[in-house]
Amino acid sequence: MIEAAALSRLGFGVTGPHAGLGASRAATTGLIHQAIDLGVTLFDTGPAYGKGEGEYRLGVALGSRRRDAAFIATKAGIHAGGHRDFSAGAVEMSLRDSLKRLRRDHVDLLLLHGPAPEEMTDKLIRRLEAFKARGMIGHIGVCGRGAELDRAIELGVFDALMAPVNDQLDEAARQRLVRARAAGLSVIGIEVMAGAARPSGPPRSRGDLWYLARQIKRRLRRDPPPAAGAAPAEGLAWALSQSWTDSVVCLTTRPAHLCANAALVDALEQRPATS
Repeated sequence: MIEAAALSRLGFGVTGPHAGLGASRAATTGLIHQAIDLGVTLFDTGPAYGKGEGEYRLGVALGSRRRDAAFIATKAGIHAGGHRDFSAGAVEMSLRDSLKRLRRDHVDLLLLHGPAPEEMTDKLIRRLEAFKARGMIGHIGVCGRGAELDRAIELGVFDALMAPVNDQLDEAARQRLVRARAAGLSVIGIEVMAGAARPSGPPRSRGDLWYLARQIKRRLRRDPPPAAGAAPAEGLAWALSQSWTDSVVCLTTRPAHLCANAALVDALEQRPATS
């Protein structure tokens, strides 16, 4: 488990629009600095986001003066360019490339990015533990949503799980996260606002255009529409109120939304958690 003091309850995702045309590099830097000023320490990114652009932007934004203020989580297994390889050698190469883009000599948390259960081999686990011993990573974990998380809990070697945490989870998914927390793993929630309605009206920013393009792409692929979830603030409140949730990672391109999320977290800290 990751020490509670190391993880802010609210995390910031340097993914999606922050790894491409949805936000300028300057805008991403500004939001990262704002997040730190608001008490956010957890930043989540990965090489698969914009072929490493998300990692690059986070590294630039933190620079030397912000370096110690951040707990950085990045990923391996789905590499820059989108190719999939969970072999020990490929994961090591991915980590070394991530460190270069992040401008750091270590990351705080390395997450295997959606591995199949059988891809978490003994050889890979030994390599991850060697990274920890050499100080290249502080903690290891798995990011996913199904059987790979069950396998990670069974192995007993991981420090954290990153998984969807929202009010649309079925009972099996909720109980999986309860088991993970009981087994001593930190639980970091993503997709906490799944299905939440976005502001209506014409796009007003590059971020709005990015979300619109993603929606159109899903329609062209004929993906089923997401089930309607709670309003954004309600979704965030629900995720943070669960006793098994250590932190949640939110994605936004708007300073006002970031401020609102941070204020909500501060208010919720005064309430008892629910199971």
